[in-house]
Amino acid sequence: MLLILSVVWRYAGAALLLALAACSTGGGFAPQDGQLFGEVYGDVVRYHIESIEPEQLALAALAGLRRIDPAFVVNTANGAVTLNDGSEVAREPAPADDNAAAWGDLTARMMAKARERSPLIADVAPDIADERVLDAALHTLDRFSRYVRPDVARDHRAERDGFIGVGVTLDFSDGKVRVASVLPETPAAAAGIQVADRIVAIDGAALGELSEEDVQQRLLGPKNSTVAFQIARAGGDAPLTLVMRREVIFRQTVTLKTHDGIAWLKVASFNQRTARSAARLLRAAHQELGRQFRGIVLDLRGDPGGLLDQAVDLASIFLADEPVTSTAGRVPESHQSFDAPREGEPEKAPLAVLIDGGSASSAEIVAAALQDAGRAVVIGSASFGKGTVQTVLRTRNGGELTVTWAELYSPAGYPLNHHGVVPTVCTAAPGVAESELRTARTGLDDAAWTRLRGLCPPQRASGDADDRAALALITDPARYRTALMAEPPHPAEARLPN
Repeated sequence: MLLILSVVWRYAGAALLLALAACSTGGGFAPQDGQLFGEVYGDVVRYHIESIEPEQLALAALAGLRRIDPAFVVNTANGAVTLNDGSEVAREPAPADDNAAAWGDLTARMMAKARERSPLIADVAPDIADERVLDAALHTLDRFSRYVRPDVARDHRAERDGFIGVGVTLDFSDGKVRVASVLPETPAAAAGIQVADRIVAIDGAALGELSEEDVQQRLLGPKNSTVAFQIARAGGDAPLTLVMRREVIFRQTVTLKTHDGIAWLKVASFNQRTARSAARLLRAAHQELGRQFRGIVLDLRGDPGGLLDQAVDLASIFLADEPVTSTAGRVPESHQSFDAPREGEPEKAPLAVLIDGGSASSAEIVAAALQDAGRAVVIGSASFGKGTVQTVLRTRNGGELTVTWAELYSPAGYPLNHHGVVPTVCTAAPGVAESELRTARTGLDDAAWTRLRGLCPPQRASGDADDRAALALITDPARYRTALMAEPPHPAEARLPN
């Protein structure tokens, strides 16, 4: 399962994101291409939140060869870099510390020598070897900076930015091709495709004659191109032919259920459609419940985050002309403030936000903004504390470099990194008094933050306990008002980063 990483906004060709990632398999440039390494070293030097030299990155990358063949050791002495596996494999004069291109070329040449020398390295695909050594270099920085090879990067881009398709997933079991799921608001849904429909042919080609890979290839095509499914449906007299036009498809990240007059919105992650989907589902809940509408539960438990702009847009459904978050890092471009817009009428119904130890980055932005503004009661346990922003750069081979470049701050001015969000109602430690958890966050030092988080430590909280607490608050207006953060800080008083 991928944890979403995605583009937020662009500055000088970079993209901001907030999250964690998973890896897979792939293809790419040969390791002798030093431009890839030089490009990565140069971008890390430019953007990373802490200053670093290309020399440090290159030596850490070469040391990463041990991940493939433990015999290799890299050393520097007397102005030279040597690679050994018991005897000398390569020796190169060390470039100037700050020459990213030269260190990239040196890395490529030494990797080529290592590949010639080691069967273990020779057996690893070049793009995977590149990924492993670059990841070793980036691992010296922080846990969120990383490089992924081209095919993994393509998956990440599809998750965050959407992919071209019709909105179905297929089941290839029992020798037949059936529809396993249909995404709502997609061409497949509009055409009337149903789960369990058996696809007989695509664009006139009988699927019985095609491999699974061939079927997948026939589903691909440019935006606005058409594809025709011939389907057999249980109970139907004859196959149906349904023609669809390919569009950009986004994974659904928001789901809605209504119960006891309450709209329960679950946000699994943040991609390009998250805020829009949440607004649409809230409108649907209002229409369904009418005068019975009592409030909203925004469930961010286990949400690893994603797009920063989507976090701002989601918070802006409930806020107007209020700060949502700010960022600050080493480079001037990293100093930014993000506010809910003045225009529009925000949702005013009572709001409870559920978080737990798996709520991170964008989820923490939303929870902190609503808590600081006194707009929502936050329920659950302390969140993950992933309060950093990553810049995402596409590398020359189609891979992606993710570099931590800034820290996140709540509207009250406290850093989300490590501190995270501490709820007002703690289900992880039910004995803790709400009065203790309503401590003003602004101005707390690290020791005070440690104590506050210790009152309600991050954990995967019981869903039943969280749900019961939210229901009790939403249905009891007096208790809800009491549970809201007392005297939320005015934006002008917030201690924002310089």
